[in-house]
Amino acid sequence: MPERPDLDYVVPRLHDELAGRRIVGMRVRKPVVLRAPSDVTGLIHAVRRLAHCVVFELDEHDLVVSPMLAGRFQIDGKATADLAVAWQLDDGRELRYRDDVQMGKVYLLPRGGRPPGLERIGVDVLGPAFTREHLRSVAKGRREQVKLFLMDKSALDAMGNAYADEVLWEARLHPKRPVRELSPQELDQLHDAIVSVLDGAARTIRERAPPLPEKLRDFLHVRGRSGQACDRCGTVLRTLGVLGHDAFFCPQCQPDPKARGLVDWRKVPPR
Repeated sequence: MPERPDLDYVVPRLHDELAGRRIVGMRVRKPVVLRAPSDVTGLIHAVRRLAHCVVFELDEHDLVVSPMLAGRFQIDGKATADLAVAWQLDDGRELRYRDDVQMGKVYLLPRGGRPPGLERIGVDVLGPAFTREHLRSVAKGRREQVKLFLMDKSALDAMGNAYADEVLWEARLHPKRPVRELSPQELDQLHDAIVSVLDGAARTIRERAPPLPEKLRDFLHVRGRSGQACDRCGTVLRTLGVLGHDAFFCPQCQPDPKARGLVDWRKVPPR
């Protein structure tokens, strides 16, 4: 899934390229992703981020794309087999949404509308309102494991699997720690890690300026690196399951006080 740092790079580029252009046609290759009419047209007034969605503001509606696991955007370029939907522009170019697993969704909503699951969105974790005090307030009374808390977009805007792992590694917190067990000091560590990891990743992606469809992950410390040495202490990184999600972590830097079930990294398929 494109996450916050990816979208902080992609969305401004899409806005610069597309604001003021008009959608004049549409072709659909993978109709399973559509939750919108197949004949959307209109002037693109702006492109903005909504949690992990990309919103194209049209005349009276918002075209909202939720890329989910594998979605990505492309403007013109070489044709690809994973094309899901393409919108023809008035300057002869095409905006293409690619999705090889067809998990993403494309919605046409009233202006300001939100797709299912995003009726409530938490505070922007890179905005001025996200303080240590705010995180402590949001965390109060939460009973789930900390990785799931980080991924809850109604609480925090916004993290997915990859950056939740990176944040927890930076904060030295085990993914299965219940939020209610975190001390005030650990919550402060978590706050600071959220800001530093997401801001640092966004800066890295902007500086490297990859092609629009490319998702950079090679600079991450733990995600996808089971069986490799921890960049901080050299311990072999492991993975475990967190209620349907996988979590990559360092057992030395992120100890589990209750030794909750680890997964042998040697039995995890390569990613």
